[in-house]
Amino acid sequence: MNDLINIIDVPLKDANDDKLNTRKYVEGLAEYLSKSSMPTTVAIQGQWGSGKTSFMNQLRSILCEEKIYGNNNNPLYYGVWINMWEYSIMQTPEQTLIGVIKGMINECSKIIENQHPCSSVTSELKEKTFSFLKKTATILATSAIKVGANTLCGNGEEIASAFQDVIGDNLKETRPKDFRDAFEKAVKECIESQNSRRGFMFFIDDLDRINPENAVQILELLKNMFEVDNCIFVLAIDYDVVVKGLKAKFGNNTGDDDRAFRSFFDKIIQMPFSMPIGAYDTTAFLKDSLNSIGYLSISKLEKEITLKQENGDVKQTVLDVVDEMTRLSTGTIPRSIKRLLNTLSLIKIISNIRKDENEEEMDEYDHLMNYGLVCLQIAYPDIYDRITQDPYYLDWNESTARQFRLKPLPKDKLELLDKIEEFDEPWEQVVYQICQTSNYLMSSALNISKLLNIIRSLYDVEKFGAKINKMLGMTSVTSVTQSDNLKLQKSGATNQTEQKRFDYWVNFQKFAFKDSGNEEFVKNFKERKPSVDQWMDFSIGFRSCHITISQIIKRDELDVELYINDGKTMFPKLLEHRAEIEEKSGLVFDWRELPERKASRIIIVKENVGLDDPKKWNEQFGWLMNVMLSMKKAFTEILKNIE
Repeated sequence: MNDLINIIDVPLKDANDDKLNTRKYVEGLAEYLSKSSMPTTVAIQGQWGSGKTSFMNQLRSILCEEKIYGNNNNPLYYGVWINMWEYSIMQTPEQTLIGVIKGMINECSKIIENQHPCSSVTSELKEKTFSFLKKTATILATSAIKVGANTLCGNGEEIASAFQDVIGDNLKETRPKDFRDAFEKAVKECIESQNSRRGFMFFIDDLDRINPENAVQILELLKNMFEVDNCIFVLAIDYDVVVKGLKAKFGNNTGDDDRAFRSFFDKIIQMPFSMPIGAYDTTAFLKDSLNSIGYLSISKLEKEITLKQENGDVKQTVLDVVDEMTRLSTGTIPRSIKRLLNTLSLIKIISNIRKDENEEEMDEYDHLMNYGLVCLQIAYPDIYDRITQDPYYLDWNESTARQFRLKPLPKDKLELLDKIEEFDEPWEQVVYQICQTSNYLMSSALNISKLLNIIRSLYDVEKFGAKINKMLGMTSVTSVTQSDNLKLQKSGATNQTEQKRFDYWVNFQKFAFKDSGNEEFVKNFKERKPSVDQWMDFSIGFRSCHITISQIIKRDELDVELYINDGKTMFPKLLEHRAEIEEKSGLVFDWRELPERKASRIIIVKENVGLDDPKKWNEQFGWLMNVMLSMKKAFTEILKNIE
């Protein structure tokens, strides 16, 4: 049994821990910085969880701890690490700025005193620092860092306490230039006296985790107060954070005034470096991690499986499918992948605990469906929630879209989607409609469709419904939204009538697919999730139409109909075969062309059924099932020839 059950989300400590194969990028930037003129500032850019801290740790390891580029058997730079989160938590912006100044000076002083114990430069630097913060609040208020004078004066005692063992009370006012000169002098004397290292390298982490306006103030502070010779600054901050922080100064960035935002960024940052997330070797990371947590062994990951696709079966390794599912959902963001892996580990543990001894072991296909559903749950929870409401998504159609309360697509959009492989089926177009509900989903619509198509390619159509229902039962325990779909649906009932409809459909599904033992019905129709609507739709394998059953409480009747999406072309063709259809089915239909509407209906009605009496429900369910089977048999042969 594996001892490891989860993947912790902590930054790498050095380059030797790298599992995403970023070493060449780290070494490339390290070599650049080993020869860069100073002062210089580099921005490590990337979204949260992309690995900026790990990348900076690797840089620090190579340039400030290892001896690859150094002289006289020493590393190349003295490393100073400043974590902005530590200085900003539960602090005002002014307190954060003061804390950063104190922190940088303290860290530098420790290094200088250790390397040059007889020098007086650190005492002088601390004196200038204290005097600068204590006596020149008015200068600070008008300087680049824009700190309020009252706040600074209010923190004077706190600052004095931190330096009282070094300096006295008789202080002269210190200008920003005096402070900067004292800092530059201390750094220069340390470097020249030892002649072993090239300079100081400051790593400023988590700038993108603090208020953007405060982050911009920190940037201005570094530029105006600390950017001196023999210093390199490596900052974890993204351009978008700078834009947000500059809104107070320049207003919103509308595109026309982007130059002002870009000019500020370029003034502070000499070299932007974007995290190479597209080049991460997630395949190796996934292979190692999935094996480590005991989800899939190396041998199973390397096993070749068959995916059932429209253009012919495709053979791939399990690992290839896992890698593709990951790319289409979490992408290559390390933090998101770790959350995905930890979710899988928890699901595996829970399913093992509650496993029935007669239950079959999950095979590679089951593991992959489970993996794909967790990918949806993590990256696209809105899509996952819709699937929990109606699991057999291959039958989604216009009626499903109505049940989901989705905005209809215009005709020109539908015509365009029909030409795109990922959206040419009715269920895919419903997915597209769901994606219209948010900008994030819209930007990911293509990936969502591809991921759902991979999941459906794991099984034959006959097995798909049962499999996805089983896997949803496993993954629901880690959903951050709603794990109990029955409660979700019941909570949607706003009145007594809707609750009655819901209860009726719950009992119909139970009778039709379990209690009745009607194997023919189960073979021909897929179970649907009950809703509060008066209708329920069932696919019969044709895009142009489907069977709809309805319970009309107000009229106490049941309807079963062939609902034709575009009746203007299909209805006349079916009408030509009316006698044949009614003879084969043994039913007499009401043929409703509905010329004022796009759709048409071919319907049979049973009146005075007693919907309010649950004792009569099983008899009603039996009638619905028999009519549905008869209709499907009668219409299918005709539809094959005319659709």
